[in-house]
Amino acid sequence: MGLFHCPIGAEYYSGEGCINCGLCKATNAEEKFRATGIIREYIREHGLERNPELKIRRIAVCGKGGCGKSTVSALFASALEYYGYRTLVLDTDSSNAGLWRKIGAEKSPEVLMVLTDEEPEEIEALSDPDFFKRDPLYFDDIGDRFVEWNRLKGVMIAGKITDPLIACACSIDARARRLMSNLTPRNKEIVLVDVEAGLESFGRGFEQYVDTILIPVEPSAEAIELAERIQYMAEGLGIRRVRAIINKCEDEDTEEFIKEALSEKGIRYLGAIPKSKDVQKMNLMGLEATEELAMPIAGDLVRWMLDEAEMPHEKVKTIN
Repeated sequence: MGLFHCPIGAEYYSGEGCINCGLCKATNAEEKFRATGIIREYIREHGLERNPELKIRRIAVCGKGGCGKSTVSALFASALEYYGYRTLVLDTDSSNAGLWRKIGAEKSPEVLMVLTDEEPEEIEALSDPDFFKRDPLYFDDIGDRFVEWNRLKGVMIAGKITDPLIACACSIDARARRLMSNLTPRNKEIVLVDVEAGLESFGRGFEQYVDTILIPVEPSAEAIELAERIQYMAEGLGIRRVRAIINKCEDEDTEEFIKEALSEKGIRYLGAIPKSKDVQKMNLMGLEATEELAMPIAGDLVRWMLDEAEMPHEKVKTIN
């Protein structure tokens, strides 16, 4: 699984399901660019055809800096827990430091990579955890050092930049890609990734290991334009399920304007998370996105997302 991830799901070149895009044989940037164009056209032509394999297993939350990726990740993790899903949240943003609090963990887990001034190759050789060698890699294979669990919600941290002049985040992203290439959710388990802001992760190919992309879109022209670029990138990686979530709107007119703008760009809309004093308090005070908070705000969005993938969402948790 870690060697090559076919975006279309073909087991081998020219085998069943192969569209002859050439990505698996590409040896340079020009060949890769040509292959992603073929994949993109295939996705746009076929869309979300009924396919029992198109379940939600790995979600990436992508978007503009400050659009609410961490908040959406935490709210969705709690709503998924309400519906009985065990969710492992992977924090790959090398800047923000508080996602583990929103998950309700007692403390921050140990990061997968501590940046030093050594060469990335030397870091990889010295610090690989044992579970990186497992393929498939299941949730319970990951040691307690690197995951903090709060009931059905777990959080991992790829790495953080803590000092100047140490290194760039490329090595953190490489470690996260290696993890994602083998990480295998079982029944009613989902990986949810809080991705760094912008598009750089697509350039590195991180999203090739996910099947669903959620784009929080705040009220700004830049956020809408970036959502269009994210969808373009995602289609080139073979991702068929890209959904926008309108976030931080204060009135219906603004929400309607964003919905129309997304529709004009061909971006499908999942729903909206209104601007909320409770969410602002959670973010300000570093509190957990509890089920009591998450369900009224994000419960319907998660249910619609699961419905679309024909996945169960029966209530298994009771809010007191």
